Amino acid sequence: MSCENEHFDAAISSLKRERYRITEPRKALLRLLVDSERPLSAEEAHDRLGSSDYDLVTVYRNLETFETAGIATRILTESGKSLFELNRSEHHHHHIICRKCHRAERLDHCEIEKLETLATKLGFTEVTHVLELYGVCDDCR
Repeated sequence: MSCENEHFDAAISSLKRERYRITEPRKALLRLLVDSERPLSAEEAHDRLGSSDYDLVTVYRNLETFETAGIATRILTESGKSLFELNRSEHHHHHIICRKCHRAERLDHCEIEKLETLATKLGFTEVTHVLELYGVCDDCR
């Protein structure tokens, strides 16, 4: 079984465990997230689905359902736009997001964990962080 199929099947199992219905629009959107190499906005997902069966409101609601079920993560841009990506069992990561087109690229390295260790030494517990970087991509420059 391919890695993509494993991610898809695991996400479907999570939805079932949380008692969400498994509809065709939901499966199509989930497959899109599994196959995407980068986080997508609801509008991008809607455009890629390209069918009248998947109106924009349905896409938004399903992305929020995926987030609530713990199978997708919402990434907020500086302007407040939401991007979504499938949660995978891979290591922790961040993103660099274009200020103009909102394209997000994954950054597989995290230096902030050193600061979390420092915070723990200062007596803090349950320390976490959220970090996204912003810039202007080559296409928008």
